[in-house]
Amino acid sequence: MSAQHEPLEIICEAPPYYIVQACWQIGLEAPEDVRWLEATHSLSERGYHVSGDVGIRWNEMLDAPSAKHLTCSCGRRLPYLMRFRFTFNDRATAHYSFGQCTRCRTVYWHEG
Repeated sequence: MSAQHEPLEIICEAPPYYIVQACWQIGLEAPEDVRWLEATHSLSERGYHVSGDVGIRWNEMLDAPSAKHLTCSCGRRLPYLMRFRFTFNDRATAHYSFGQCTRCRTVYWHEG
């Protein structure tokens, strides 16, 4: 089979689409049109292991003096994560943490 006809591998790191759609209501810019990176994956790719509350640990890491090298792929400093609670029509809730790069608008997120 030629390389032209092989299926593309698509890796999606975004939360469920209904969460992405709702994120404009919490102030994320163009949430349906930007790159999404799960915070734990992003840190593990950089060699960091995070246990416990990833949102809190992420923010603590950004406040550390050695955090100057923790940047987005565009070169801007990584954003802090803010925690939000989503309530669904059946009254179930889910907690997510989000931070958006001020330059390229990449959204870093974590569920829980």
